[in-house]
Amino acid sequence: MIGKVLAERYELIEKIAEGGMARVYRGRDLLLKRTVAVKVLKDQMTGDAAFIRRFEREAQSAAALSHPHIVSIYDVGEQDGTYFMVMEYIDGKNLKEYIREKGRLPAPEAFRITRQIAEALEQAHKAGVIHRDIKPQNILFSREGNVKVTDFGIAIAGDGVTVTVGDEIIGSVQYIAPEQARGGLAGKQSDLYSLGIVFYEMVTGKVPFTGESPVAVAMKHIQEQIVPPGRLVSDLPGQLEQIILKAVQKDAAERYNSAQEILEDLISAEGNKDVRVSPARTTVNNVGNDQEDDVILRPNPPVEEEKSWGLSSKTKRALLKGFLAIAFIAGIFGGGAYFLSTYFFIPEVAVPEVRNLSQSDASQVLREAGLVPAPDIEYIYDDQIQVGNVVKTDPPEGRIVRQDRVIDLYISKGSEFIKTPDLQGRTEMEARVILNDMDLIMNVERDYNEDIPEGHIYRQVPGESFRISRGDEVVVYVSRGRGPFELADLVGYSEQGALDYLEENDLRASRRYRFSIGSSGHVIEQDPGAGEEVTPGQTVELVIGE
Repeated sequence: MIGKVLAERYELIEKIAEGGMARVYRGRDLLLKRTVAVKVLKDQMTGDAAFIRRFEREAQSAAALSHPHIVSIYDVGEQDGTYFMVMEYIDGKNLKEYIREKGRLPAPEAFRITRQIAEALEQAHKAGVIHRDIKPQNILFSREGNVKVTDFGIAIAGDGVTVTVGDEIIGSVQYIAPEQARGGLAGKQSDLYSLGIVFYEMVTGKVPFTGESPVAVAMKHIQEQIVPPGRLVSDLPGQLEQIILKAVQKDAAERYNSAQEILEDLISAEGNKDVRVSPARTTVNNVGNDQEDDVILRPNPPVEEEKSWGLSSKTKRALLKGFLAIAFIAGIFGGGAYFLSTYFFIPEVAVPEVRNLSQSDASQVLREAGLVPAPDIEYIYDDQIQVGNVVKTDPPEGRIVRQDRVIDLYISKGSEFIKTPDLQGRTEMEARVILNDMDLIMNVERDYNEDIPEGHIYRQVPGESFRISRGDEVVVYVSRGRGPFELADLVGYSEQGALDYLEENDLRASRRYRFSIGSSGHVIEQDPGAGEEVTPGQTVELVIGE
């Protein structure tokens, strides 16, 4: 693609980045004589007509955003099946690189950066655009040091659907909101959760969740609470920690309602005022600052010793201590006698076996054993015990307990049937997270499929909405992408033309040069030869004349 001119206007100069969906090039706008960034969708993405329609609609929505902290989108277009987006070029490092250099950022600097990101999100959300991939790699710095949020081009308009690519849910898994990890639709508060994780990384120098695989990290976002940043950074301001903890609540309803709320709390925190408190924490004011609401403990004023009945305070304290000691000893003996009579002399019994009995029969058996059935019954799912019968007791059967002990009964609700989710079109990782969250087992089959991008599911057994029990197996068929195909005859192609062909067909190039009269700069040999079968990712050796 290097050297190619798109729309007779945008020349691609060098590749500067690559992701799951697209490659990004530094380009030149030949009309306006300025440097631009050009994002070009990968070939495997262009075969999905529905995705292309979403891409165009969402890119247009993002292009309408105008804000000092959002990378501007200048143009969106297509040429010969190549879909591209032209954006403002930012010649600076990203936040991830900056954090790696600094280790962690001072609180004032983290405040400033978070505030600028929140301002960008507030503008986007008002326009109905959800970013859904907030991460430090998408936060750029201009030469002046100001934040520029990029990649709104893969954003989802407010009524859009979840888009996935390859082996990853779009949105780096270390910053993904729980609802995204489950495969659900991302909303405004998904962006705010990701912003909270970025804020956490800025002030601690590390992300809250890591794991051996993307699935493991995604599950931690769903199930585990983060370690409060104040435990990792001793001098972290309390207001800052409160903002982070509220932003990263598992339940979206317990997070901030909008980026504007985060902005208000950031402004309050910078002014050393109280902020909104996460449900799991309470506001704690530091003693000793100038805040009016602080509680400052002061010693009580000295009180002169009083004397009465001719006894000094010292004598009275001694008499009081003696009285208390006598009372304490008497209490021990009295309490001990009561303890002996009420504990050691009460008969003990074994909890009888009541499994699979009806609730009424089980209650009768417990009473006959001198035990008390709990008035509140617990109902649980069980695949083996008939509905209405006892599954287990607490304490369990056979446990020795005192008579009159209250015994909890757990009654069967029968098998728990759930409906299989629609997994077609999702990635393998997405499906694994969704099924794991539903306590279902996933079995994977792989095969070539030219119509479905590699890594995406094209079939499932059982199908969508089939009634199964937890613990059952769901088989998913994952596309291996395009299968083997015949290699074209590249002899006579220009060197660049042959390289373009190989790139478009996901083939690698190995080049060597040999003197040839009349064929300088063109292919004179190839291996494998024309017509031979090759598979995506295979290396093709080209001999170029010189």
